[in-house]
Amino acid sequence: MKRLMLVLAALALALPASAGAKGLVALAVCGSNGCHTTRDKHELAGAMDAIPQADPGQVSAFFKVRETIGEPGQRNVIGRVDSLWMPSIGVIRGEEGPTAGFTLPTPQTRRVLLRLARGLRAFPVSKLPPGTGVAANARVDEVVPAPRASRPGDGGGTTWAWALLALLPAGLLVAMRRRGRWI
Repeated sequence: MKRLMLVLAALALALPASAGAKGLVALAVCGSNGCHTTRDKHELAGAMDAIPQADPGQVSAFFKVRETIGEPGQRNVIGRVDSLWMPSIGVIRGEEGPTAGFTLPTPQTRRVLLRLARGLRAFPVSKLPPGTGVAANARVDEVVPAPRASRPGDGGGTTWAWALLALLPAGLLVAMRRRGRWI
């Protein structure tokens, strides 16, 4: 038994340690007069959860939001994600990569962002990067017309005759099954 315990202990020491969990290690909100940052793991635990949102079709004054991603307790940073938060219309706009697009912050995320933005002045709309939330920048590649309405006898749509014709084989199969005779 001692030998087994010794082998198990040696194996446990020889196996590599599991990688730490990567996640949000800092969150900063910046306005035209400075930035406020939190590294509080309790605040960060639910911060930056969001729900995808369609383009609101409008823009407003905004704050810059920077998420720092890494391993808790480690100094090296794995990456950063920058976003624009427009509190007056309640959306976050991801600037690049997989976070590009509009999202609605969850209530917990909104509370953290509001606390960090306290005392900061929002950037004016005129400072928005080009193409951020402006519907006029969209281009139409193709226009697909609506299908034309079908009239009886023009060959379009399903008619009652075709529907009844499809029921005939189904009825025959049911009748044959009840009698126990299969072809």
